[in-house]
Amino acid sequence: HIFDDEIKNFDKLLNCLSKHHNFISYSKAVNKILTGDIDKPYICISSDDGFKNNLSAIKIMDKYGAKGCFFVNPDTIGIKDFSKVKSFCNNRLNFPPTEFMDWNDLDKLLKSGHEIGSHTIGHINIGETNIEKTEANINESYEILNKRIGKVSHFAYPYGRFFHFNKQAFDLVFKAGFNSCASAERGCHINADKKINKNELLIRRDHVICDWNINHILYFILNNSEKASYKTNLYPDHD
Repeated sequence: HIFDDEIKNFDKLLNCLSKHHNFISYSKAVNKILTGDIDKPYICISSDDGFKNNLSAIKIMDKYGAKGCFFVNPDTIGIKDFSKVKSFCNNRLNFPPTEFMDWNDLDKLLKSGHEIGSHTIGHINIGETNIEKTEANINESYEILNKRIGKVSHFAYPYGRFFHFNKQAFDLVFKAGFNSCASAERGCHINADKKINKNELLIRRDHVICDWNINHILYFILNNSEKASYKTNLYPDHD
């Protein structure tokens, strides 16, 4: 999210990052990891849940040539009923009622060069959902988004920690037709010492609140780079 009181600091953050990093698209970032073509520091931006205030973020992102991926839940796209918005935000996101984007907003993002990804149909906790329902949910989200906005290549599982997921569900993401799967576990990606297949790669992402002190955010980025290894590119159960 990026609320009005976070916009100024978000601009400062991107300005700071742009001095020593290259902003690239989500698809290009995934491809660089898979091909071992990480030749300089890159930054890729993504956002979960599909809040309407993401439209404020893209104004700043476009200023710096940063194209992101926005992971959405089809159940909330265009939802206007306040009671439903409040219920979803409280029960699924542990968040105050916040307006969601509609299909026209997603079209605007795509026309501006950004990408749309799936975040399941309704932000389910995959770690607490049986595998049959999980498969149906992942497949349905893929079908809905592909039918409405075209090819959707990327998936991010809700809540994002390793214990919110499992290996069976990870495999189902690629079976459904997605090219990548992302967590919200902190980390960055470096060139591997051997080839990585797309169905082995689990994207790590740093969670950032835009009104945090910028030095706080830079600390996490530095810490991630120091800890990165071949194994941090992979699903954690991988041998």
